Amino acid sequence: MTDTHDPPAACCDDIQVLLGDLAVIAGTLSEIATVWRRAKPYLPGLPLILPVQLQDAARQLAAGIQAPDGEGPGERARSAADLFSELKQGLASACAMTYGPGLPRLGDGRLWESLRAPLQRAEAQLSGLRPHLVAVGD
Repeated sequence: MTDTHDPPAACCDDIQVLLGDLAVIAGTLSEIATVWRRAKPYLPGLPLILPVQLQDAARQLAAGIQAPDGEGPGERARSAADLFSELKQGLASACAMTYGPGLPRLGDGRLWESLRAPLQRAEAQLSGLRPHLVAVGD
């Protein structure tokens, strides 16, 4: 009987780790948005809304994981994986605008670097949760 209770508890712990990493990502994006606002005079074409949109995407992803709108667990896992993939692509695109060889240093380099670990953990958590959530929902 103990075995039937362990997977949900482990799953809840994994979800909490994932939600924590998404909160870190959203918080870091807030800091990046501040750096970008300060850099606007030096890079007038910089889309200041982009880090804010990415921050919103991370928060929406977390909200969807916490309280799915009538979806089964399998659907929730698939949509979370899709949203995470879009978030990751958006982050890579935004990072490339200000952080890389030949670009002026804005001060956001270490912030972008600090996103690597929570992104990797979140991706691992999502891939680990997806089979469990799909199996529970089917």
